Amino acid sequence: MSQRVRIGNNLLFVTEPEGKTIRAGKSVSVTPETISVQPYYTVRIFAGNRVVSEGAVTFKLIMKIDQVSFLVLDTMTLFPGEQYTKTYNAPGLGLAVKVESESGSGLNAVDVAVFGYKF
Repeated sequence: MSQRVRIGNNLLFVTEPEGKTIRAGKSVSVTPETISVQPYYTVRIFAGNRVVSEGAVTFKLIMKIDQVSFLVLDTMTLFPGEQYTKTYNAPGLGLAVKVESESGSGLNAVDVAVFGYKF
């Protein structure tokens, strides 16, 4: 995504209005290959497991360098209807979000938004 970086909050990524669906026991990338976070001081992650989901999902925030997964920055497990938000110092050059669904949990729908903050 090539866009001009403005001072203040910048929306870096948001899921489509219908969210991202995950089948039981599967893992999917919610974000594109890499969200560039290099120009930002902090990033804020919003994540949610929709109330219509049939089980818990685990979000993984992955730091990426040169399009390669490097380290897991954080993980959080959300049950249907739960939401999560947290601010991090910008983790290097790139960030990706993956979601895993528990086995036997049916079909799940999640939402993710990522904001970058620049002084």
